[in-house]
Amino acid sequence: MHEQNRMTSGNKKDRLSRWLKRLAVAGVMTGLSVAASAQDTHFFAGKNIDLYIGYDAGSTYDLYARLLADHIGRFIPGTPKVIARNMTGASSMRVMSYLQQAGNKDGTAWGAVDRNVPIEPLLYGSDSIAPFKNALDFRWIGSLNTEVGVAVVWHTTGLKSWEELRTRPTIAGMAGAQGGIGARVLNSILGTQLQQVCCYGSDSNQNLALERGEIEARIGWSWSSLKFTSMEWLRSGKITLLMQMGLEKNPEIPGDVPLVLDLAKSANDKAALKIIFSNQSMGRPYVLPPGVPDDRVTEAQTAFAAMMKDPAFLADAEKRKLEITGPKSGEEIEAILKDVYTAPEEAIATARHSMKAGAYKVKTGSSK
Repeated sequence: MHEQNRMTSGNKKDRLSRWLKRLAVAGVMTGLSVAASAQDTHFFAGKNIDLYIGYDAGSTYDLYARLLADHIGRFIPGTPKVIARNMTGASSMRVMSYLQQAGNKDGTAWGAVDRNVPIEPLLYGSDSIAPFKNALDFRWIGSLNTEVGVAVVWHTTGLKSWEELRTRPTIAGMAGAQGGIGARVLNSILGTQLQQVCCYGSDSNQNLALERGEIEARIGWSWSSLKFTSMEWLRSGKITLLMQMGLEKNPEIPGDVPLVLDLAKSANDKAALKIIFSNQSMGRPYVLPPGVPDDRVTEAQTAFAAMMKDPAFLADAEKRKLEITGPKSGEEIEAILKDVYTAPEEAIATARHSMKAGAYKVKTGSSK
């Protein structure tokens, strides 16, 4: 009798254990079903995100943007497909115009723009071609790196230091009519004699112009671009680095190559240089139009932050030889822009003056 009671008790426990297991499995499956349903019904599910790139296919901006397009969709709820589309014009200002005036404001239109674009209206004032007055009207997703520009001369110039640019007129290439900011600033604030030739557009065109002897210098050449395309020139002595142009030095560049901020003659000049070269800290920026709902902005920024920690993304960047150093979040870009747009009026005036005064030596036309 006692044995029978024990068997009955054991059967009850077995049935209870099996029932609890089935309940747990059902709960898990229900949770997974709910999660899958939420993913399937999310706004971005089944949609495409168009990433408009302001430069030609094969340019460094393009290469970085396509790296982002290949990975970030995995981190956005609904896993949308991100399609890279080149939209060239006005050093990527065309992309900003499109985003403001015609791009979808639902989070499905993104821009990959030149780092100069966000501060263009501040630097040019009433002469600005920007369709916006303040870059903070847009929503910023993030930047894949913190950049530093370099001033580089071709070996035939014989120049070894930036000071020599004050006494020797040197021909530098410009990407576009609104470009050449670095050379203008050096002319105006540091007294160099850079003569600019417009308009070469891409890095490859400017590099070809160096080889042909059409130009003698590149001013503000992105270090990451130089590393990707022309490190052999640096190793062999075909080019010489004269200056770093940004808010801080790049540890990969020899320490005796000076930082432009350290060459300022006054506190006001340094503040103006900080405004002008703050763009370097925005490296490779990605942007949303004004008016995108806050929750979708947050999703884009959160996805960007997650992607930056993803081993597969980082391995792919290394495979493509694209430097991911000091990436910036959307919030960090907005903090930089707030700092710049609230700079002292005297520093803003000096920065704007350099855009005009530094351009007095510009040459027109090229033989490319």
